[in-house]
Amino acid sequence: MRRCKWILCVVLFSLAATAMAQSGKLKLMTDPLFGISYNRQTAHFEEMPSLLVGSCPRLHGRYVRAWLYGHLKTADSEYFVISGLMESRADEPGGARRIAPDEGGGVIVALRGSECIVDQTEYFLTQNINPAKTATPIMVPAPVLNGILQDAFRKYAEAFGGKQEFLKHVNRKAALPVVRQQLETFEKGPDG
Repeated sequence: MRRCKWILCVVLFSLAATAMAQSGKLKLMTDPLFGISYNRQTAHFEEMPSLLVGSCPRLHGRYVRAWLYGHLKTADSEYFVISGLMESRADEPGGARRIAPDEGGGVIVALRGSECIVDQTEYFLTQNINPAKTATPIMVPAPVLNGILQDAFRKYAEAFGGKQEFLKHVNRKAALPVVRQQLETFEKGPDG
C-alpha cells in the first residue's frame, strides 16, 4: 500500500511538472520582424483586430490566437502585420495536438474596400513576389512600407516597456535590410 502511494505521488508530480512546462511554452511567442522570442506575460502586443477574421477568409482558422505588430491606414487601404499561435497535429491518427508560434514569420494583411489580401511578411518587406500558387502579393510604395515599420517599432517599444528595452532585444543581423534601415531612423528619433 505504501509503495502504491509512492508511485501515485511520483506519477502526479510528473503530470504536474509536464503541465507546468507546457503552460510555460505556450507563453512564449516569436515576433515576425526580428525573430525575438518573448514571454507574452511580460511583453504585451495588441490582439489581432477581430474585424480581420470577419473580413479575411484566408485568416479563418489560421491562428489559435494572434497579435498586431504593425499597422498603417492610408486613403485607400489599411495594412496589418500579424502573427500568432498556430495549431497542428501529429500525422498519425489521433496524433498529439501542438500549439506553437507561426514559424513562417507572420502575415501582412491589406484591406482595400471589401477586398482582403494576405501575404507572408517576408515577401511584403522585401517587396518580392511570393512564388506560391495561391499567393496574393501586396506591393506598396516605400513611404507606406516605411510607415508600417515605424508604427511597428512604436508598438514594440510599448510592448517591451520602452524604446531602450525594445532595442536591447533586437538582433540587427537577423533583420531584413529594409527593417534595419528603418530601425536606424527609429533609433535616432525621440524616446517617447
